[in-house]
Parts: sequence; C-alpha cells; structure tokens
Amino acid sequence: MSTTRTVALVSEPSLRPLALQDRARFEARLAEHAVTDDPLAAYSFPFHFIWQGLLQYEWTELESHLCLFAGNSEGRFLVLPPIGHDPCGPAMAKAFEFLSKQNTTPALTRIENASGSMASWCREKGYRVAPKGPDYVYRRADLVALRGDRYKSQRVAYNHCVAHAKLIYRPFRPDDVAACLAVFQQWQQGVRHDGFSDLPMHLAKDAEHAHRQGIVHAADLGLIGRVVEVEGRIVAYTFGYPLNSTTFCILFEIADRNVRGLGAYIFREFCRELESYELINTMDDSGLEGLRHAKLAYHPLRLVESYIVSPA
Repeated sequence: MSTTRTVALVSEPSLRPLALQDRARFEARLAEHAVTDDPLAAYSFPFHFIWQGLLQYEWTELESHLCLFAGNSEGRFLVLPPIGHDPCGPAMAKAFEFLSKQNTTPALTRIENASGSMASWCREKGYRVAPKGPDYVYRRADLVALRGDRYKSQRVAYNHCVAHAKLIYRPFRPDDVAACLAVFQQWQQGVRHDGFSDLPMHLAKDAEHAHRQGIVHAADLGLIGRVVEVEGRIVAYTFGYPLNSTTFCILFEIADRNVRGLGAYIFREFCRELESYELINTMDDSGLEGLRHAKLAYHPLRLVESYIVSPA
C-alpha cells in the first residue's frame, strides 16, 4: 500500500513598494515599539522615504514585525531592525534568511541603524555587530545661546550675516520648491574634492534626489521647513521633523556660500524657534571629514552610536 506525502512549500515574503500612504502605519509602529536609547534619526518615515527612487524601498511583515528593505540591482538590505516586540528574535532570523537567498554579495545581507541596546541583544544572540557612525545630538539651548569662547566662531559668523545681509527668515511655502532646488544646484556646484576622496561629490549628487523628494513632498511627510530670503531671493532652506516629544531632527540644510555666515544664521534661527524640544539631532556625518569637524565645532551633548548587524 503506497502513501502520498504532501510537502508544504514556504513562500517568500511579498514585498510592497514604500509609498506616502504607508507613513501612518510606520509611525504608529515606531511609536508602539520605540527604542529605549536616544532615538536615531533613522527611526522615522521621512528619513527613508526621501531616498525612494534612488534606492528601491519595499516593506513586508515577518513574524508580525514590520521590515523595511532597500536595494538596487545588486541586492537588498534591511534599513532598520524589524519593528516589533522582539526585533532580534524570529523576525530577524527570517529577514536574514530571505536576504541571503536574494543577495549574491554576502556583505549586503545586513541590518543597518541598530541602536546601542539592540546591538547588545544581537551580540548575545551570536550576530556580528559593527559600528556604522553616530548621530550628533545637541542641547537646543546651547545652539541658541552660543555662549562662551567655544562658540565664538559661530557667533561671529551669525553676527556678520545679520549685520551685512537684509535677511527675511520665514516658513517654507509650496511655491518655494523651484527656488529651493535652485539653491541646492548652486550649492552642489561648489562641492569639491575634500583631499581624501571623491566621496563628497558622489554624496552631493545623490543628495539632490533626496532633497527634491523632501522638498516636493514636505507636507505629506510632515516636515517643517524654513527659508531665508535676501533681496527677494531664497538663499537658504532647512527642513526637519520631530523624533519624539523631546528631540527634533534636522533632515537637511543648504545655504548659499556667497552669503557669509548664512549657514550659522539659519541653523540658529531654526533652533531658536523649536522651543518645545530639548534636543536637536543633526544625523550623522556620512563619513565626511569636513562635515565631522563642522558638527563637532557645535559641541554635541553626545554622539548616539548606530550599528550594523550581520549574520554570524
């Protein structure tokens, strides 16, 4: 007598393109499962959505955890640990299993933007953990006051800008899009080799897409934007979003280099306006030495470490 054995096939997860209408879902899940550390800028919807198109962002549910992937023709990686009650548990194992099947390059099989506490949990479970680069977090009151010798250069730059330029600082409006993008293009032309590599120029080219996405979709993404005009022309802009009730993230800031002190001016004025927040997160330095020095010059309260997790 013969018997027939039925073999259950395990289907691959169905990935959905990241879209603006997914914002509420992501923000609700991130709020429900907030990390216990200082929040990284990456734990937000706008941080990732602005890169959609340059990278292909897709999401799915694994073991009741929301998983956000990014990739291109070379493969995919997870841009955040699985969002749920047990991010280092079965959902992470399934995510790595899926990625290892998809990627021909093993280095792509990774999870980025793990917090410090999550990195510790992952180490305990036998995963490999490596530093990615920290976010810079400041006390907002320090950035507004600019007191003491350590902020002397920023005060000088700010005061020079106020004294020599007829500045109008105001909220961003939808009809400012073209003018803001023109400011970016002018700024991009001034990006030069930093003496170490061509990385600044490559990053500036990629950033054009992200700035365009953020500026065009500012309202849909819940971004707060401000611009500065000089003689009727927009010469600087900045956009950001709340990370939580105490921390505000500045997503990007661009200023015309021909207006001395303009960067210091718009940064201080934006921080001055954000009275309900104690802390300002200016994200990481993208591995750029010049940007690292510029951020350290504002004397961060702390550097919030971020980690990459890979299979053992």
